[in-house]
Amino acid sequence: MAGVIPTAESPVPLMASARSIREAGVVRTGVAAGQLARRALGDLRFLVITFFVALPAFIVCTTLFAVGASLVPIIIGLLLLIVCLQAAGSFSRVHRNLLAGRGIVIAPTVYPVRTKGLRNRFRRLAHPQSWRELLHVLLVFIVGTATFPIGIAWCAAGPGGILYAIFGVWVHNVDNGLSWLLGLPGRAAQMVVYLVLSMLVIAATPYVLRGLVLAHAGIARALLDDEASQLRERVSQLATSRAAAGEAEAHTLRRLERDLHDGPQQRLVRLGMDISAAERRIATDPDQAREMLRSALVQSQEALAEIRTLSRGIAPPILSEQGLRAAITALAARSTVPTTVDVDDVPLSDAAQNAAYFVTAEALANMAKHARASSCSIELRRAGAIAVITVTDDGVGGASAAKGHGLAGLSERLRGVDGTLAVHSPAGGPTHLTATIPLVGER
Repeated sequence: MAGVIPTAESPVPLMASARSIREAGVVRTGVAAGQLARRALGDLRFLVITFFVALPAFIVCTTLFAVGASLVPIIIGLLLLIVCLQAAGSFSRVHRNLLAGRGIVIAPTVYPVRTKGLRNRFRRLAHPQSWRELLHVLLVFIVGTATFPIGIAWCAAGPGGILYAIFGVWVHNVDNGLSWLLGLPGRAAQMVVYLVLSMLVIAATPYVLRGLVLAHAGIARALLDDEASQLRERVSQLATSRAAAGEAEAHTLRRLERDLHDGPQQRLVRLGMDISAAERRIATDPDQAREMLRSALVQSQEALAEIRTLSRGIAPPILSEQGLRAAITALAARSTVPTTVDVDDVPLSDAAQNAAYFVTAEALANMAKHARASSCSIELRRAGAIAVITVTDDGVGGASAAKGHGLAGLSERLRGVDGTLAVHSPAGGPTHLTATIPLVGER
């Protein structure tokens, strides 16, 4: 029967509920135990691989360093030291990757930019992080030499203790073992003591192995997590973003100049010619003069409309007055293809809002020209520390952000605000344009 309420007269539902709770607890315990076992195997594999990688790295680096240091007065010594530092850097990358496989991420080292000439070959010797990597090889070998046998011995101690408790206690005539010291004489008591200790060792194995892995992680964080490299990488990214922003602005200005020359400027030239012709004929042929003036009025209205359209692409007033949501909604309303809008309020800087608006406007314009779509959707969502803009249409596809295509300038504009662009548009559609922009304070 459905909807049975457990009572004192109906204990079966209560028993079933208790059984379900126990079964769920057993399942959760089994899952947790399985996860611990897999993590322990991964940690043990890390310790073994690290030792057998650190051993040849230590031999190679110490040999190259000793020979190179002794031959420093001649050029071959400096070259050997450079090779030594490069070998240490290679091992550091391997160790960093091994730690990443255990869920411990260490930022990669960013070396000075390579240049041509003999001077560049010796820049590695003046790079402090290279010497820290050499020290890292030495310490990892020392720690690995200790953690490798400890991990192997600890993993073998639990099963070995169980086997000894089952077989060894009865084979060897030992009456003064650990159980005797605890005041529990007899082989049966000795077997129980060894079994209990072995189970405790097995239960502690995942945590001991994790502690040994964390010892390696501590060395790597202390010697490989180079703040100077991270700052150089960030400076490089900012320089790239600044160059991209400048290129995007230059491209926008060139396109604006071209659009003004091809559109409003031509109409204004014709407007001036029509007004001049109307002035000359207003006395001799008033009807034709009025017709010319009416044509001039149409030309002025069309020129004004084109100028307004161009101004919206630069800095639409609605964006600064009402925000990004209203601006994107206005873009969708002007689109020639039915477009749905689903936009969240996200904290973006003024430059990022302009970039988001421009990307959306350019995507809609490109769709109207080439996609032959019947519907379109625009979404703006917050995903952690970034804003994600998605423009989707059901057109014929074939869109591309490569140079020479209509979306070519969007990547540069987004790079100016540390954003990215991805276009997925297979032949036959649909087209998905995805732009990501960091939120305010998240760069």
